Amino acid sequence: RIMADQGTLEKLTLKGYEDEEFKTPVSGDRGTFKLQINPTDYTLKMDAPPSQKINETLASGQTIEKTLLAEMRNITLKFHLDSTGVVPGITSVSTAVTDLKWLCVEYQGKVHDSFFLQIIWNSLVFNCKCQSLSIDYLLFKPSGEPIRAIVTANFKEFVSAKTKSLKSNTSSPDMTHIRTMKSGDSLPALCQEIYGNPKHYLQVAKANGIVNFRNISPGRQVLFPRLEK
Repeated sequence: RIMADQGTLEKLTLKGYEDEEFKTPVSGDRGTFKLQINPTDYTLKMDAPPSQKINETLASGQTIEKTLLAEMRNITLKFHLDSTGVVPGITSVSTAVTDLKWLCVEYQGKVHDSFFLQIIWNSLVFNCKCQSLSIDYLLFKPSGEPIRAIVTANFKEFVSAKTKSLKSNTSSPDMTHIRTMKSGDSLPALCQEIYGNPKHYLQVAKANGIVNFRNISPGRQVLFPRLEK
């Protein structure tokens, strides 16, 4: 559990995105939800689920198996909604709950899923999907309209397949990697970067059918196989 810094006026904000790369924000006022009252703490949970494996086909037609990094972090937030007038920012708890549900958990036909979310608070930027919302209503008008509530929200870290793949390509010399050659790249230099030793360039050249390793055209995909123990 992480205690929040109450020495700042910045409010925790939930920002919606339509795409898994977090490049297209949800438009309109409902695309963001700023907390009325910052949480006093939040819970960060680390999980270690099995790694996900995918098959990737190179331009040469060769298929390799790649291990992707698994999502590992979950955040639980607990915060108040209050329309009594004691704290400014919300005039209707019911409307605030409706807006929060729409942004966090409701199915959106445009994206065929719920929105992707970003939790932003001071130095915390957390890309995620909302797993659940729980609303506890605490105070009511004589008419039965709620005027105070506590929200408990669970968010699971989201990393796109593209980002996972990019991370996997640089994470371990014991995994298979694919690199697209750029101008100035060389097999020995890339072997040094991936394996920690440039001497494996002949093994890489053989795996890719490269005759002249000093003359590899930019744009060519090159397979860097697992090191043989």
